[in-house]
Amino acid sequence: MTETITDIARPSPLGRDPEGPQSSARRRSRCTSIAAAPTCKLEAEGVIRRQGDGFPLDQSRVAYLRHLRRERRQSPRSEADVDHVRVKTEMFQLRLMEKRRELVRRDDVDALIDELAGITLTHLSGMAARCSRDIQMRRNIDAVVDQVRREMAAAALAKANEWNEPPPNEQD
Repeated sequence: MTETITDIARPSPLGRDPEGPQSSARRRSRCTSIAAAPTCKLEAEGVIRRQGDGFPLDQSRVAYLRHLRRERRQSPRSEADVDHVRVKTEMFQLRLMEKRRELVRRDDVDALIDELAGITLTHLSGMAARCSRDIQMRRNIDAVVDQVRREMAAAALAKANEWNEPPPNEQD
């Protein structure tokens, strides 16, 4: 009489393995849909262990499922999923900070700084005419204003170099 896969795959009426708790690599490979070669590979990796002339079927199933779960946790897809969730969380936190006014757009801050610098420079330039009618006094005030403007420009360029900003003529 020939043995068929359906005879082996059919569970016993008592819920027990008809060949006992041990099984051969070939029989287990038929039950779990794993070929005999990968079964031997799993044994070599230490995922499952042979006992005597066969493998403990229930223990091998549990060990194989643990192995699959471990591989799933280490898969590149799960790493990509974790990275995706991390990026989405970071974006969500940035939006919340912006709505709470804890975070402002750089363009808005740059525009405000440009406006304030323009007002300051305009009023500094007109300060000599407001302070005195004496030409020599005006020249002295203009010299001080010019010195202040140069120091402000030097400080701004030093900060830009510190932050690796491109020169103004190379910016968009």
